[in-house]
Amino acid sequence: MKNSLILGLFLALASCQSSGNESGSGQEFDVQLDTVMIHPGEEILFLNWGLGQAKLSPDKKYLYNFNYQEYTIEKIDLDELKFVHKITLDKEGPNGLGANFRNLEIIGDDRFLFCSYGQDNIVNDQGKKMEQFDLGKLGEGSGEMEEGDYIQVPLSISSEGHRFAGMVTNWEKKTAKLVVIDREENQVTTFPAPEIEKAAKFEIMLNDGEMRMGLGTYRFGKVENGKLIFGTGVGHELYVLDPEAEEFRLVSYASELLPPEKSGDYPAEVSSQNEMRVIHEKIQSDINFAAPVWDEKKQVYYRLAFQMEFDDSKPIPEGRFMRETSGATVFLTVLDKDFNLLSEGRLISMNKYPPFYFAKDGKLWLFENLEDEMGFVRMDISW
Repeated sequence: MKNSLILGLFLALASCQSSGNESGSGQEFDVQLDTVMIHPGEEILFLNWGLGQAKLSPDKKYLYNFNYQEYTIEKIDLDELKFVHKITLDKEGPNGLGANFRNLEIIGDDRFLFCSYGQDNIVNDQGKKMEQFDLGKLGEGSGEMEEGDYIQVPLSISSEGHRFAGMVTNWEKKTAKLVVIDREENQVTTFPAPEIEKAAKFEIMLNDGEMRMGLGTYRFGKVENGKLIFGTGVGHELYVLDPEAEEFRLVSYASELLPPEKSGDYPAEVSSQNEMRVIHEKIQSDINFAAPVWDEKKQVYYRLAFQMEFDDSKPIPEGRFMRETSGATVFLTVLDKDFNLLSEGRLISMNKYPPFYFAKDGKLWLFENLEDEMGFVRMDISW
């Protein structure tokens, strides 16, 4: 697409606004919508993963999007709504970060934690590797972790990159815990996490004699409002770690609209793809909880929840294992700074699985692929 056409589309989208009321619990959300597009310059931005590995800078000025195809990090200016430049990474060699990427996180203002299998790295904003280590081996060496334990979403507790907190799961043993790792002190501390462990009830293994694969459930770790927040899509409970605290606290809130967690009993292993597909659709048709995001302007957390919808008459796409969703029912919960519920209701304007989203400038930003260009639908929400 030519630059002039991109700019014209951007101007048209930026000027497109709408508003309306959304149903809430005892009151209504007033939602004003507008759509903006990121001007890519001469670049083709990586959208194949739906920004699934994109991270915000602490001040929310920049979005860093990992491009797996090119092994680069795309820097996006969210104030100017434009692509800035790419940070080039190496898979191999003295500056190599490993070929088997699994996670990207922000450390401070200008560094990244780049995780590959068996290798964790601290990288600066020029793509240079500053340190290499293995958080998993450090945990095993301490005796706090065992064989089969896997660290998910390790988050930096401070801007120095010396201490990390993460979620540890063990697929075979169906266990989960939270962990704090101090690299300087060579110390690992684990904490029980029974609410995260519940997610194992909704994990399925397929073993049909020819194929063996598993379907897991959504687990997340995020830094929002200076706090490290961990949870799963299975229940509304959150584990919160304040950087100066020595242990996690469990956060729970009462909802009049949503169930507190998924329900149902499912087999841990099935012997056919069709059986796995049917169970997976049942699980996803139940409630799913997304991660909360902090609106620094309105001083609230927004948290989306949703129930996927499937149409049995729709064929399964060729070469695909699962049927595509036909839609979703999406809910919004608004929490105060102490995670007390302020409002909740259905977002009628959303009818699909929530994409990558964050809060900035008093609005909820939701990623939208606009003819293979990076765009965002922005919601200004009042209640």
